[in-house]
Amino acid sequence: ILLISIRALAVSDTISMGSYIINMGVTPQTIGNGLKPYGLVYDLVKNYKVPVKWVINPLKSKDGIDFTHNGINYRGGTFIVAFEFRTPAVDAVITSWEAQGVVGSTAVSSFVVELYRTLHYVPVWTLDKQNGAIAANYFVNAGIPASAHGGASSSGWKNPSQLSGCDDIFVMPHADPTWGTHQNLYDWNLNHKGNIWAACHA
Repeated sequence: ILLISIRALAVSDTISMGSYIINMGVTPQTIGNGLKPYGLVYDLVKNYKVPVKWVINPLKSKDGIDFTHNGINYRGGTFIVAFEFRTPAVDAVITSWEAQGVVGSTAVSSFVVELYRTLHYVPVWTLDKQNGAIAANYFVNAGIPASAHGGASSSGWKNPSQLSGCDDIFVMPHADPTWGTHQNLYDWNLNHKGNIWAACHA
């Protein structure tokens, strides 16, 4: 089902020479090359209003190649900053994230990719008050600020009953949902189009 969904959404797009390609498929994966890229994308979209292209080859198998450019196989859902948005300020941001482990390169020629979507805004994450601390380190390791998910402590996080139209994604790791405590997730998802990230037995 996911493959069909991605295939239906992907469109051919030409990437210009001079664009910045974030390599999401570096092995071995580390916090620097595997998680910090999400911090870079967040920083560019949120703070610099730079749209970031997200390229996923809809025909690839697991761990397959999204595209090849200049002898490099890009995998893992590649992010691209188009050439026209590479101002000196944006390049300085990219350089600062490369110093934290992000791996990327500049396109040496134009090429065509299957564009899954372009990210124009960042979501408002909300951590589960009961067990959100389990997922908080994902944001810390990516370099995404605590303000993106309600703060560094549970005082700013929410119970499912508190979710509203101002929340985009509810992060619910290792919770014990019951209808009595979590029934608002149904209405929130249905009426506010909220997204739910569940892990473990949640």
